[in-house]
Amino acid sequence: MADVKKLAPFIQRWEGGFVDDPDDLGGATNMGVTIATYKVYRKRKGLSEPTVDDLKHLSNNEWIDILKSLYWDKWKADQIKSQSVANILVDWVWASGIQTWLVQPYQ
Repeated sequence: MADVKKLAPFIQRWEGGFVDDPDDLGGATNMGVTIATYKVYRKRKGLSEPTVDDLKHLSNNEWIDILKSLYWDKWKADQIKSQSVANILVDWVWASGIQTWLVQPYQ
């Protein structure tokens, strides 16, 4: 079965550090996690709403938990036999943004 820990280094290789480009519709982003996604994640964990400063200090462990809980698990990728198929699916969802993962499983 596929394993999120095999996908994580690939995504991390392409995601940079913290940016807050006014021309980027995603707003403040760290390691590919937008402030909007981080707010959803923290709310689901029962934590306080994060600030941009919290996002700047996003830990690697928290980043992996976001990848797993909001993207990998959403698509039940642990049940996919092929690591390559799981990687393609979850990487596509990751790159597509929060709106995609809210809609796609129900279409």
